Amino acid sequence: MRGLLIAVIAVLIAGFLTRRLMMPSAVRFWNDRFASHPQSPGAASTEAASNEAKSSAPANSANGSGEHINDNDRRALDEVIKRKTGQ
Repeated sequence: MRGLLIAVIAVLIAGFLTRRLMMPSAVRFWNDRFASHPQSPGAASTEAASNEAKSSAPANSANGSGEHINDNDRRALDEVIKRKTGQ
């Protein structure tokens, strides 16, 4: 039992050290590596299309929930909820 406790504490310490010491340098390495290689034209157009789709999405709903669904989807969802709850 004591050995298991020591192993768990060692894993926690290793995880903490990895996160605090190794991750920042790894993130800097990957950011620098990809910054020096520009995107291919196909990837850039795909990214632009996804950004355009995000910007054309409706704003947060009136209740502030952050959902992006239209009225038909909202009604269908309400019907499913009513059916599942037995109302």
